[in-house]
Amino acid sequence: MNALLETARHSLTAGAQHLRLSQADLDRLIAPERSLEIGFELQLDGAPTQVKAWRVQHNLALGPGKGGVRYSPEVSQAEVTGLATIMTLKNALADLPFGGAKGGVRVDVGLLDEEGREAVAQALASGFGWFIGPDTDILGPDVGTGPDDMGAFTSAWQKVTGSDSRAVATGQPMDAGGIELRTGATAAGCADAIAVAREHSSLDTGARVAIQGFGALGRTLARLLSEAGHPIVAVSDSSGGIHDADGLDVAAVIEAKEEAGSVIEAKGKQIGSIEVLTCDADIVVPAALQSVIDIDLADQIQAALVVEGSNAPSTVEGIGRMKARGLTVVPDMAANAGGVIGSYHEWRTNRGEPDDDPKSDMRQRMMDLNRAMWDRAKSDDVDLRTAAAALALERTLDR
Repeated sequence: MNALLETARHSLTAGAQHLRLSQADLDRLIAPERSLEIGFELQLDGAPTQVKAWRVQHNLALGPGKGGVRYSPEVSQAEVTGLATIMTLKNALADLPFGGAKGGVRVDVGLLDEEGREAVAQALASGFGWFIGPDTDILGPDVGTGPDDMGAFTSAWQKVTGSDSRAVATGQPMDAGGIELRTGATAAGCADAIAVAREHSSLDTGARVAIQGFGALGRTLARLLSEAGHPIVAVSDSSGGIHDADGLDVAAVIEAKEEAGSVIEAKGKQIGSIEVLTCDADIVVPAALQSVIDIDLADQIQAALVVEGSNAPSTVEGIGRMKARGLTVVPDMAANAGGVIGSYHEWRTNRGEPDDDPKSDMRQRMMDLNRAMWDRAKSDDVDLRTAAAALALERTLDR
């Protein structure tokens, strides 16, 4: 089984078993409600290439599906199903009126120029059609996609369907339906999750943090935590990592990343990209790769707290080993829910239903869902992943 799908189903099953659901109920919860596969032709490297894409709507009990679409040469229907499963739990845990969905296009983004990205957006709009929509299933950016892709998709979808709504996707450009709150929402929410973790542990703002991954999430999170007082002792990107036991100059690292393209151009001892997760730190945040914390790496983690900034960064075996070692893990569904909460407000805005203070609502939701998870874990004597999944499933089943 695909490792990400296995992890997603492990989380859902942990919650279902804790709630003592029947096997029949568990089977219904695990199986996606609807899946669509499409194929289309692209010109890549000067040659016609067949491309596959998927949209999986895992559970729509709470409302229309919501989840991003990723472009990756390795993406598969199983991976997309796993991501959609995580979105079901995440949306329910955040008390949003969304079900869980996700999309994927099997394509190498390195081969896509602006014209190629437009072609993919048009193909998705044509192939997905009324399978998605503002009241059915709302897209958003994910790995390999960004605001321009969402803007292009929305424009193409409007032409295909004849709809004038921009609420079919979120994470759009600021001049085409996007809202300021959506930018940096995942990182801001992750910082809130860490703040709640401090309330329930011996950690304070002096806790040393290591962040694996320095994309939009990692770099913004590093800045926010540094501003809160946390020493950021290690960061990494695909080129490698840097470490400083006394704390890195985060502003300088961000500048190096933006100007030179890699954190390793900043001052600090060079280490491996994955080594960041096993260095001497109090908190580690996997914020890039999926399935990176396997059983071997879980044995090497020195931090007391692991905060899953990315989706499914831990394998099932890694989760088991961290639990056996007594490490505290804030699961992805709680740690990175800020992004979809921000998307919820963009969706509402494009439907003509904006809130007075969306920033305050996002922070309150993040604090509430994380506190509820910690409280449930304590009252039921279970780990945070089980507690979060149980809360999410209770909301999904009550609908």
